[in-house]
Order: sequence, then C-alpha cells, then structure tokens
Amino acid sequence: MQLLDSARIDTIVPTKAFAGSTADFVMSADSLTAPVTYAAEDSMTVDFVLQEIHLYGAAEVTYQTINLKANHIILNYGTNLVYAEPLPDSLGRPAGAPEFSDGGQSFTAREMRYNFKTRKGIVYGTTTTQDDIFVRGGKSKFVSGAVQVNDTVRADVIYTQGAIFTTCSAEHPHFGIRTQRAKVIPNRLAVIGPSNLEIMGVPTPLWLPFGFFPLKSGRSTGLLFPSDYQYSPQWGYGLQGVGWFFPIGEHVNLQATADYFLRGTYSLNTNLRYVRRYKYTGSFNASFKNLRREDRELNEFFDKGISIQWSHRQDRAAHPTFNFGGSLNFQTNIVDQRFINSFEVASQNTIRSSMNLTKNFPKLKSTLTAGLNHSQNNQSRIITVNFPDATFQTQTIYPLRELPGKQSAWWKKLSFRYKNALRTEFEAPDSTFFTQATLDAGEYGFRHDINSALSLNVLKYFNVSPSINYGEVYYGKTRAYNLDGNVQRDTLIDPITGEEVITITSLGEIISSLNPGVASFRTFSAAVNVSTQLFGKVRFRKKGLLGLQGLRHVMKPNVSIGYNPNYIDAEDYISGEPYFLREDEIDPLNGDPTRLLSPFANQIFGAPSPGKRNLGLSYSITNLFEAKIWNAKDSTSQNIKLFENIGISGSYDFTLDSLKWSPVNLTGGTQFFKGLTRVNIGATFDPYATQYDPVRNQFRRVEISNLSEGRFPLSLTRFESSITTNLTVSKIRQLFQGAEEEVVTDIEEERRKRREEETTLFEETDLLSLFERFSIQHTFRFRFQREFDTEAPDVDDRGRPRFSQLANSIELRGALQLTNNWSVNIGQIGYDFTSRRITYPFLSFVRDLHCWEMRFSWAPQRNFYSFSIAVKPGTLDFINLPVNQNRYDGGQLFDNR
Repeated sequence: MQLLDSARIDTIVPTKAFAGSTADFVMSADSLTAPVTYAAEDSMTVDFVLQEIHLYGAAEVTYQTINLKANHIILNYGTNLVYAEPLPDSLGRPAGAPEFSDGGQSFTAREMRYNFKTRKGIVYGTTTTQDDIFVRGGKSKFVSGAVQVNDTVRADVIYTQGAIFTTCSAEHPHFGIRTQRAKVIPNRLAVIGPSNLEIMGVPTPLWLPFGFFPLKSGRSTGLLFPSDYQYSPQWGYGLQGVGWFFPIGEHVNLQATADYFLRGTYSLNTNLRYVRRYKYTGSFNASFKNLRREDRELNEFFDKGISIQWSHRQDRAAHPTFNFGGSLNFQTNIVDQRFINSFEVASQNTIRSSMNLTKNFPKLKSTLTAGLNHSQNNQSRIITVNFPDATFQTQTIYPLRELPGKQSAWWKKLSFRYKNALRTEFEAPDSTFFTQATLDAGEYGFRHDINSALSLNVLKYFNVSPSINYGEVYYGKTRAYNLDGNVQRDTLIDPITGEEVITITSLGEIISSLNPGVASFRTFSAAVNVSTQLFGKVRFRKKGLLGLQGLRHVMKPNVSIGYNPNYIDAEDYISGEPYFLREDEIDPLNGDPTRLLSPFANQIFGAPSPGKRNLGLSYSITNLFEAKIWNAKDSTSQNIKLFENIGISGSYDFTLDSLKWSPVNLTGGTQFFKGLTRVNIGATFDPYATQYDPVRNQFRRVEISNLSEGRFPLSLTRFESSITTNLTVSKIRQLFQGAEEEVVTDIEEERRKRREEETTLFEETDLLSLFERFSIQHTFRFRFQREFDTEAPDVDDRGRPRFSQLANSIELRGALQLTNNWSVNIGQIGYDFTSRRITYPFLSFVRDLHCWEMRFSWAPQRNFYSFSIAVKPGTLDFINLPVNQNRYDGGQLFDNR
C-alpha cells in the first residue's frame, strides 16, 4: 500500500487537529467510489497491517451524504467498515455516543458498526427523536436507503428488538410503550408489533396488538388520541378529545374531535386555524353538545346547545387603508357555562362579539366601518344582534382653510363633521332566536348628523366655541299605542232611587306594538361654549414643612349656553306621524295629559327629547390638586397628585317656570400608596327642598329653596364612593423598597442554583419572589342617600340620611411555587362581606413528576373536582388516570339543581 501526495487530492479536509481522507491510500479495486474523509481532535493512529484508522476525541467520518460522529471511531479502509463508540470521561461515564446522519435523517446509538459498501449496519442502543417522541431500541439492524420515498429520495430503515416509545427524556424512561419488534423509518414512521404499557420498568396488563407512530416532522394527517377518559355516575364511561387532524393546504389546519360518554352525553368539536404571514391569522371553533343529566328522583333531562367562536386579525402591513377583523362568540342554552368549570367562564354574565371591516378614504378624509355586533345575556337568556351595523364619518374638515389670508383668521377655524349610521337589530330569547318571529320583529334605523363648530380665542385667556348640530333619524317601523280592551266596571247603588248604576272605571292598560311604516324625526341644537384655566400656587421655603414644598391648584371652568327647539307639537313631514302623543288621547278616562308617548320610543336610536323649547346654561368646574414633596432619599423634589379630578357640574334653564336650577353633581377620584388604592366619589346636591305632594301621593322637588328655610343652600341627597385596592408584589416593592429594587425574575433558575440535590427544598432569599404571580383585590362601595317616610308621609319631612353598603369583597388570584415540583394555582377565591359568602373558589394543586404530572382541581360551589396522574401534554398524553366528579354528579349528590 502506497501513501500518495495529499496536495494532489481535491477534497475538503475538516478543520481539526488530525484529519485526512482515504484517498491518501492506494485502494483495492472493490473500494468505494468516493473517498471517506475523517477527522479527530485528540489523536489519530493508523494500523497499516489491519488497515484501520483509529480516531479519538470528537471524531468524525463523512462519506457522500453519510456523516458519523463519536468520541472513538475505527475506520477500516480495506473492508469499508466503520465502528463507533463512546469513551469514558474524567468521571468514568460514557461520553460522545455515536451520532449517525444520512441526508435529513439522523439517530444516536450506544454502539454501532456500519459498512459503507453495503450501506448496512448493526446498532446497539439506538435513540431516534422526533418532536417529543423518543424511540429507544436494543439491538437493531440498520439499512441505509432501503425505502423508496419518491423518485429522488430514499429513506433509512431500522429493524429493532426491545424498543420503547416514550416522551420521557430520561436515559431510563419512567414510562413507555414496549415492543419486541419494531420497524423504524427515522423522521417518518414507526410500525410496532404486539406491545404493552410499561411504567418504571414494570410491565402493565395494558396491551396493544399493533400500532404505528408518525415520526414525520411538519404537518400531516393523523389520528388524535383521546386527551382524557373519565367516568361519571350520570354519564358513564367516556373518552374526550378523540378525533383526526387534517392539514388543508399550506396555511390551514383542521382538527375534528369528539367527546363521548356511554349513557348519551357527547359533544362534537371542530377547530380550524389559519395563518398567512404578513396577511392575516385566525381561528374558528364550533361545537355541538348534548348533555344528559338526572335529578335525585332519577328523572332524565337532555340539554343541547351549540357554541361558535371565530377570531380573525389582519396584519397591519397587509393593506394601508383596509382592515377586517374582530371576534365572534356565540352560544345557545348557555352550553359553556354548563360544561366548563373555570371561573372566567362560569362567572361570565354577558357574551359579546364584534366583527368589523374598516375602509379609509384619504382623499375624502372619511372612514367607513361596517360589521356585526352581538351581545348575549346569560341571566335573561336574551340575544341581541346588530347586522348590518355600518357607520360612515368624516374627519374634522376646515373648508375655508385654503382661502387666501392669514392662517390665524377666524373663518379659517370654521369646521364641520358629518356622520351617518345604518343599523338593524334583532332581539329574542336564545330558545326562539332562529325563528321567523325574530326576523319579523327586527328593527331598522338610519341616522345622520352634521356638526359645525368654530374655535375662537377671546381676550387672550378665553376659548369661545360656538357650535350647531343637526340630525335626522329614519325608522322602518313606528310604535302604535292602544288599549288592551280589558274594561273594568264597578256597580254602584244610587242612594236616592236605589237603582244599580254601572260605572266604567278603566278602559284597559295602554300597550304598544311596532308596525311597518317609514317615519322620521329631526333634531336641532345650538350652543356657545366658553372655557379657560386658572392656576394657583403656594410655596414654602427650602425643604418646606415636613417635606411639603408647595401646593398647586389648577381649575378649569366651563360655561355653555345651549338652545333646543320645542318638539312636543312637531310631526314628521314625510309620514305625518306626530313626534309625541299625550296619554289622555289614548286613554281619555285615566290618561295623564302631562305624560307623553312617542312613536319612536324604545328603538335603535331612541326618540327626540320630550322637553319644551329650551334655552339653558350649563356649567362645570374641573379641579386638579398637586403637591411638591422633598424626597430625602435621593435629594430631589417630586410632584404628587393629591386629587386627580374633582368636578362640579349643573345647569340653569331660562325657559322653565319653576325649578330652574338643576341638582349639582360632584365627581372625583384619586389614588394613594403609589397606586395601590384608588378612590372614586360621586355626590348630588339639591338647591331645592323635597316635599310630600298629597295630590300625587309622592315626594318631589318643589319651588322652596333650602336657603329660604334657613338651611345650607345645597342639601346632600346622595353620596356614593368606591375604594378599590389592587395588591401585587411589584406594587409592594415599589411602595416599600422603591422601583430600583432588584427582584428575582427567574424563580426556577434561582432554585436550581441554590439546591444541592433535586429533593432539597429551596430556601428563598427573597420571600416576595414566591408571590410574584399573586394579586389581591379589595373592593368597597357604599352610599349615603336621603330617604323619606313613605308609610306615614309628612309635608315637613325633609328626609334623613341612610347608609347602605353596596359591595365589600376581596379576591385572590395567582400561583405559588412551593418547591421545584409542587405548585398551587388559585384561579380565583374571594369572600363577599355583603352577602357573607365565598365567591366561586377554584383551586388546583400540581406535582411535577418529570414526564408525568399529578393535578387536583376543585370548584366547591359547582360541586366539581378533578384528580389525575397523566403524562405531560404531548403525543402520549392520552396515558392518564383520571378521577373526577362533574357538576351534575355533585348537584345530584347535594341536591343542587
């Protein structure tokens, strides 16, 4: 055998300390058609007698598309055989196990022999990994390129004995499906013979006659194993989440699953997800549920319902002027609240949907929005759908701005805006929503408004803004009023003649109905608004008094004079429909002539205001109070808001004969303890007295001022306040330690650094880091309201204040990592001090068992609990042991129907 000049060999030699190629040696006639390159980091020896090259330390051998890596490789360039194995490290443990790859296919092994000529080999301890599946085999036969995939690609095959399929990453898996014979095509498919479930190396009596595991990466059609199996006394044995996965094209995945219980309860579910990069993403979920339940007398009931969710989001870069997106959430028979036990779903009183498209017209400076809006009340079971629901509106347009002249000219500040809306509304209980009656009862309306305004600066400090508003509303139906025909009569005896006299005391109740017919009404208003700002400051010397360096008060008064015409006697010039009808016109016997009824009442856009011609003045004063505090910690001054907003508002009507002044409203809010606590207040003060009216048999405001009775000019009629405290670890740190305090952000990493072994309890250096994911909210609402004695009314009664507690509750949510493997999750737990009851506690405890997970969930108010020991989510997560009680089994047990 002769050594050749390596300078004449056109091969790429790996950049390692020891490298070469079999082309450096004179080969026999039956040698390989291409050279084999080799390299090693530690050392290399050549045995010319045995024709072997020994490579040590990160050794690597490459032949065409085949690559082999290991810590020790023996390459026989005479027989074309290669042997690979690991070598002991400094602690005596095997390191550098063989890694074999052929094109895009790869696996690892404990030891292997391979013939480059025949492309076959013997492998010991193979490990093939695809996604979360580990295939660990004993002695195996390896054949390279044995299976024809397509015209240009062939796949390798491993025939193995004693293989185990598992998602456990441990060298000795904690569980798996053990089979004596298996055929594995790496990265594609594994076919197994008779096999059984093995846990902790102990075989179980659970056997499978045969099976297959898809190992192909990417999307492929396949069976979805059940995610859970359960037993319920009412439902029987059942499987959950069994189905099929369908990839549809390049951008869409479809998943169809079913939950089935032997005694008749089942659900059919579809989940469709789609995505197109830089275009849109979305998902569509639909399910039909059929629930069988029993009461304590074993009476059988069936509850059926559908649930639909659609979410679509368009990418911002998809189109500059067009956007479509939103979410739909629809269900019948409140099926989600019946089947799902999470706090968020169980406590959801209203379901809302909004799916809209928006089109901007830059040249027209306008926007069109159209879509569907839906709301569903889970208490009243009423569904309201607005479709189509469209709005077209312009931006604020200044039509005279382009005229010649100074830009500060007043006419260039003249602006107008236009807006119209088209809306259709359908409303009905969920049990009858999809019927013809719902379509017949639909309401239709169109509205458009024009607003024109002008902003002027007067006397340098005052902003004067006159404005005019005009609107029109068109309805496809009008409300007709009539009597129900329930006439009531009384029989009286004439005291003189003694004859019976029949007297009609009531013509019936007034009822209304919507009848088809186009009608419209118009509204007009004009106003002049004047506003300004006033500033007040108080400063203290140096560091001030107890750190208080100064106070600042900003007051923003606003006065508006507005005019509204009289609509009481107006009528629609199109249909001749009057805007209002007096009640005595419908019920001449008992009708109130002062009460007005409108044909446009209780429709989509409402009805015109029933007031007479109005010329009024409204006022408001907004106040902001701030303080400058000296911070001794960093020697700086800070501005703190004492009261963020204290507002006073009211009005005066020049056209009224009495009670011209309206009640005065006070609103405000602020926060304390660096945002931990938020306080909101609202109060109403009345300049007039409230007195008993014997004629109407009620207490009402009268033209008697509080000042004329020697009392304070404004009397408090109502005071309401809410105090909300949101407590989190980050806010506690900010309050007591400052925002710059270093916190533990990665609790898991901190635990790993500080424990000596896996079972050692972690000692927290920062106790608060345990509660990083906790939040506590306390809400307290109360009201002082003036009440009157309605049982024994007195003209001189001016009322007395009564305190009422509207709400007082505390809620806790979060997760607590007790140890590295134990965690407690509190979905929600709270206590309502007003009703004296616990508010829907939902707790769960989780124990991490490496590749398994033990979980216990409990919702006592729904009589629900669930306990399971299951494989962690993945391909084999159908292996689990569940024990649970659904809300219906618990309801039957505790008579909670």
